[in-house]
Amino acid sequence: MTRPTPPWLDPRPPWEEPPPESLCAEAGLTRDAVPVVRLLSVPSNIPELVALRAERFVPLYGEGATRAEATRALANLVLALGERADVRGADHALALSTHKSLGVRPLELLAHAVRDGQAPALYAEIAIAYSSLLGASDLQRESVARLFEHSTDAAHEARLAITMGGGDYSAWREHYESLRKLPSSPAVRVARLWFEWVLARRFSALDQLHAMVGEAELDPASVWLAESAFFVQGEDHSRERLVSQAERVMTPVAKVIPRVMAACARDLVEGVRTPLSLRWKHLRAAAAKDHAAAAIRHWLAAATAQLDDDDESSGEALSPEPSRAATEARTAAGEFLLDWFVGDRDAREDVDAYARRIVRVYHRLRGAQVFARAMRELAPSAPSTPEEQLLWGKGAKR
Repeated sequence: MTRPTPPWLDPRPPWEEPPPESLCAEAGLTRDAVPVVRLLSVPSNIPELVALRAERFVPLYGEGATRAEATRALANLVLALGERADVRGADHALALSTHKSLGVRPLELLAHAVRDGQAPALYAEIAIAYSSLLGASDLQRESVARLFEHSTDAAHEARLAITMGGGDYSAWREHYESLRKLPSSPAVRVARLWFEWVLARRFSALDQLHAMVGEAELDPASVWLAESAFFVQGEDHSRERLVSQAERVMTPVAKVIPRVMAACARDLVEGVRTPLSLRWKHLRAAAAKDHAAAAIRHWLAAATAQLDDDDESSGEALSPEPSRAATEARTAAGEFLLDWFVGDRDAREDVDAYARRIVRVYHRLRGAQVFARAMRELAPSAPSTPEEQLLWGKGAKR
């Protein structure tokens, strides 16, 4: 299998440029003392921190769409999220995602290789899982995933990473509209129904979620997402099921990257600590949505109504002029968009805060699924490189 050679490696990659003298002087180091970072140190040291600031590091897939680069990504996740990792290990690992002088070119090269069949889709999924496990923002996770949404085998994971979000910038509605346009699959349907129940307060979506969990073959992260919707409804033992299902997904990777489990636990504790309050706020938001939607429908009906020519008062009064915007809005009035109008800010913001935490945990769970699969499929018969020794060597945790 012939893979394209990264053009930035010839004659010298940008990460081998010497660091600025001013930065070295500030840290009390010589230029020769600043390394090129391929793997994070545990614990971090001053030369490594200077190297990160000076862009002297190999970014994600910076040396090509190869198995060695895929295992290096996994190894950096272990170093950033392992038991002895620094408090800011996740931030340091995220800094390795892209190089300032290259931008996303290494990931674009990977996307082309996956699309052309020169690299397995698993490599692309590792890149997406990398940002998800490290708790990247919606914007950063989506910018990585967009590079792979047209690669047939990696498209499903990429599209879920893009559309299942919107909390960081209150763009729930826009993300839902993108989600509705995706090819149907069990995971996509669960995500869409989750939006419709948790954020748009549609009771029919809750019934459909129950039917899917009972009948469809769902991946564990999707089952957990559906359970988070049942928790909003206040179902018995839903909190216990949320915790146990998250543990089930995390168990295969918990010994290797335990800090991901700790991050999930923090969001879960914050999300489920007041179930009755959340249920009450969700009901308040649903009621506010219903009142607002009814008022808007009445206004749109009045704005686009035409006076009957036979009406005796037709010559005395004019109806509101039906502008193009009003006409288009009336077309959409019976559709999903009206379900987002919630005037009760206090209720809406609490439900949105819960949704943001659930989305973060969901993407970490999807990332954990990919990580566990990559550990199985990329395992060598005899670990030889430092990355392989870290992941599969005798001293590696299982």
